[in-house]
Amino acid sequence: MTSREPPTPETPNGARTWLDPRWRAEALAWVEATLAGLGRRVIGEVEHPHVRPWSTAMRVPASGGDAWFKASGPGPAHEGPLLEVFQEFCVAHVLLPLAVHPDRPWILFEDGGLTMRATRPDGTGDHDLVAWERILAEYAALQRSLEGQAAGAAMLAAGTPDVRPERLPDALERLLEAGEWWALIHPEERDAADGARIRLRASVRAIRAAAGDLAGGGIAATIQHDDLHGNNILVGPAGDRIFDWGDAAVAHPFGTLTTTFNSIADKTGLDLTDPAFVRLRDVYLEAWTNVLPQTALIELSVLARDLACIGKALAWERSFIGLEPDEMGDFGDSVAGWLMELADRLDGRAWAGRLG
Repeated sequence: MTSREPPTPETPNGARTWLDPRWRAEALAWVEATLAGLGRRVIGEVEHPHVRPWSTAMRVPASGGDAWFKASGPGPAHEGPLLEVFQEFCVAHVLLPLAVHPDRPWILFEDGGLTMRATRPDGTGDHDLVAWERILAEYAALQRSLEGQAAGAAMLAAGTPDVRPERLPDALERLLEAGEWWALIHPEERDAADGARIRLRASVRAIRAAAGDLAGGGIAATIQHDDLHGNNILVGPAGDRIFDWGDAAVAHPFGTLTTTFNSIADKTGLDLTDPAFVRLRDVYLEAWTNVLPQTALIELSVLARDLACIGKALAWERSFIGLEPDEMGDFGDSVAGWLMELADRLDGRAWAGRLG
């Protein structure tokens, strides 16, 4: 089992760092040295197509095929050590790294080919619901392979955030009082945000009870990607491989469906009540039918998908560590925005009315 500590993230981070020529030169020196150790070399101009407040990526033309360099800020800094845990536990359907820097949140990958989204020339690969059935079944098997004390301990030791259900209510109460996140809501949505905050404060007891039900429901915590959409899945001759684990946490597995289904609905135009999502849910839950009956799994999936909104808010909060509001781009409202979605989900939920 790997025993090295997760990296101490570099500061400052964000676009000002990623675009600093001195930082770029240092990063590329590591890339060149790492490739040289693999018997390869840089053979062309490095491209820098991805610059986000929380991470950046560069395409490196190299002998033997293109490589990708990724650097993260403090929030997603656990990604490299987490991928090393995946290597240790022989996890399938993951894009594994060529190298992970020993004390910086830097990773070097082989180019993985096309994403699911890019498999169609117009970028509508997310529309392939048959492919989604295959991928969700593979991903569920991946999650099940990392159940158990040894894997959980290794992932947490690697710095992977602990977002298990029992931690969510306290996190919600803290975020409800974190005025700096609510201040970033766009002016035209302030009234809706104020209303959501009031409803959530009134529902904390019900949310705490729901989190207890989810924690004690019989499904083991495991890795939860928390950003599984068509642009984070590679497809091709090497099989389906999931990448970009910077938002991942040790959590209830079913919460993954929140982002995945929201993304599919957004890209396809399907309503979340469409029968297609019932089919995708059931394909995904099939991996746990030896643990609980299907009806119980469905009930837990409702709780997990709703409460995962808190986990998403926490993921965004981590992404903004060390950044000023003007460095967050158009994403600064995301922490409060996910809590507003949770408030919207309370309407009509039987669990939300039990103690509220």
